Amino acid sequence: MRKLPLIVFLILLVMTITSSVNSYDRAKCVLDNDLNQALSLTIKAKGYERMKQDSIKAYRLLTSSTYPSSSVESIMLTVEDPVFQQHVKTEALRSKSYIAYHITPDNNDFNVKMKGQANCSVAFIWSMSDQRLSLLFCLGTILSLFLSIKKRKVEATDVSLMPLHLTPMQEQLMEMFMNAPNHRLTKQEICDALWPNKDNASETLYTTIRRLRNELQGTSDWEIESERGKTYALKRKHIL
Repeated sequence: MRKLPLIVFLILLVMTITSSVNSYDRAKCVLDNDLNQALSLTIKAKGYERMKQDSIKAYRLLTSSTYPSSSVESIMLTVEDPVFQQHVKTEALRSKSYIAYHITPDNNDFNVKMKGQANCSVAFIWSMSDQRLSLLFCLGTILSLFLSIKKRKVEATDVSLMPLHLTPMQEQLMEMFMNAPNHRLTKQEICDALWPNKDNASETLYTTIRRLRNELQGTSDWEIESERGKTYALKRKHIL
């Protein structure tokens, strides 16, 4: 039972991260599809051959003025095309979008590939994603962590009030009382836990309870009371 709050915390933490990553991936996919659709509409409006010829002209001007043609294997040109940007549906993406031309010489010809791209940071894509579900999981994670810390503080306070000189058997019995509902245990529950192989552990139980009472007296604000001879309860002393 002690591990349950930690397990809940870890489960919520994993769900928070998974949900956030999935939302990010969905947003990235939507933006990629938007750019691809915009490129398709741009090619339809302007024509592939015209765009290809424009890119080859730019390529030839660049290579002739900068590099010897024979030494250039491939090059990428980026163009901020207003027609392309106009077809981008996501308004925040328009100012970041451009067409990337991948040009590779092929003997006396050119191979041209076009792709719609955008200068987008991880933060930008994350801001475009729907993080409401991951936010709920995050709040649940924080709440479970808070409750776990609070419970540990309460348990630490309770344990600190225990006497320092207890036998292992007495410590185990005190721990059972602390973890039991309302700090109550039946005789049978105690005997089954501490002496499972003993047929009649009544005398051993009475002796253990009596010695534990003596240890608690004067060194702790806890006391053990017998209820109707069948149940023992760990209670705080009434201090006047």
